[in-house]
Amino acid sequence: MSLVRTLADELIQQHTAQAAAVLERLGSSEAVELLSRAEPTRAAEVLRLLSPPLAHAVLEELPPAVAGPILDGVPVPTAAILLRVLEPDPREAILDEMDRDRVRGIAALLQHPPGSAGALMDPLVLALPQDATVGEALARVREHAENARYNLYVVSRERLLVGVLNLRELLLAEPDVLLSDIMVREPSSIPAHADTAAVLTHAGWRVVHALPVVDTDGVYLGAIRYRTLRRLEGELRASRRDDDDTSAALGALFAAGASGLLDAVAGPPPSVGGGSR
Repeated sequence: MSLVRTLADELIQQHTAQAAAVLERLGSSEAVELLSRAEPTRAAEVLRLLSPPLAHAVLEELPPAVAGPILDGVPVPTAAILLRVLEPDPREAILDEMDRDRVRGIAALLQHPPGSAGALMDPLVLALPQDATVGEALARVREHAENARYNLYVVSRERLLVGVLNLRELLLAEPDVLLSDIMVREPSSIPAHADTAAVLTHAGWRVVHALPVVDTDGVYLGAIRYRTLRRLEGELRASRRDDDDTSAALGALFAAGASGLLDAVAGPPPSVGGGSR
C-alpha cells in the first residue's frame, strides 16, 4: 500500500474531512477500495463529504452489499441526491440492501423533481399527532431522537399539518395536556412542488430554522432543514461567481472584438509623412 493510501486509510478512522480531501486526489477506484474496508458509519461520514462527481463514481463502483450499509449512515436527503443520478437497476440493488424505513424516505424524495421543495426536504423529520398528550409526545421524541428537531410539527390523524411547537414548550408543559392545546396553529409551510427559488426566498425562514413541506391537500411530507437552505445559498453564490467570471471574460472578448471591428472600419492609420496622392 502506498504512503498516500495508508494515510487515507488512517484518516478515515480518525479525521473524516481530511480523509475526503485525500480521496479526492486518489480517484474513485482507490476510494472504493478504502471505503469498502472502513467501518460503514465512518465510510458514510467520508462519502457525505466527497465532491458529487466522486461520490457518484464511488457508488457506481461499490458492490450494493457494501454501498447499502454505507448509505444507511448518510442523511436521507443526501442519500437521495446521490442515488438519483444512478441508473435504475444499480439504484434498486443498493436500496435492497438498506434499512426499510430509510428506503421509504428516499423513495418519497425521488418522486419529486430535482430542486423542488419535495426533493430538498428530510421526510423523516418527526411529526406528532395533535391528540397526543405531552407525556406521549416526549416518549416519541426520546424514541426517535435522531429525527426530532427543535421545532416539532403537529398533524391530524389524516396527516394534515395543523400546528407547530418547539421542544422547550413541550418540556415545560404538563404531561396530560394535549398537543392541540399548546401548539401554534397555521404554521408556515411550503408546497412540495415549489422550486428552489421559492425555497430560498420563503418568508418563513425569517422566523424558523426548518420549513415544513406539504402536498396540495396540506398533508405533511417532511421538512427542509436550515443546513439545506445554507447549502442552496452557497451553491447560488458559487453560481453567481461563475456567471460574473463568464461575464467578465465575455466583456473582455467583446471589447477586443469591438476594437478590431473599429480598426477594420477606420482602415489602417495614415503613414507618417503622408501617403501617395
